[in-house]
Amino acid sequence: MLPVAKEFQTVFVLLTLTLIGIHFVLDPAPYYLWAPWLILLLFIRDFRRESPPIPQAVISPADGKITEVIQTRDPFLDRLSNRYSLNQSIWGEFNIHTPIEGRVEQLWVYNTKKQRKCLAFSIQSDEQGVVVVEIELKPYFQHASTHIHPGERVGQGKRCGFAAMGCKVHIYLPKTAIPVGQIEDQVKAGREVLAELTVSKKAP
Repeated sequence: MLPVAKEFQTVFVLLTLTLIGIHFVLDPAPYYLWAPWLILLLFIRDFRRESPPIPQAVISPADGKITEVIQTRDPFLDRLSNRYSLNQSIWGEFNIHTPIEGRVEQLWVYNTKKQRKCLAFSIQSDEQGVVVVEIELKPYFQHASTHIHPGERVGQGKRCGFAAMGCKVHIYLPKTAIPVGQIEDQVKAGREVLAELTVSKKAP
């Protein structure tokens, strides 16, 4: 499989075949024609990411820098929440990864008051902890998609969509979550730990 986001594999293959065909027709063909191919590959690359073996870890859903860690109201589930905010890197991969293992509960697609498009989804762990990921798109490039659906079970740190570029990403956690990542930390999607969920102890 090509190391590119699956949403763009068809376009990438067609562009590659077109450029190869041009080289057969034009002899010699100018090598600068491959510049769009290289730019596209940089934009849609998707290399495998390995998540750390920590069952209760909340994995970063996007490449970027942590800009804020606060306690605030979760507007999706109406609860007091610990929220991590990330500025998506313009040089990292633009793939979105699931923060925890569990069941997809809800998906939201909406516009903010500033008319910015947003995509959000929630996942509930087996221990009933719910994590919400909100992706706020920049006005100059509004593209985000996900292939997960409510009711589907997903793995921790697995690729689940694509969003670009320079998005703002918010991760709403239960208020009992233990912070790990700190402001100014550079994090990798599907790899770096933002926090750890606590497991509630049942009465004997």
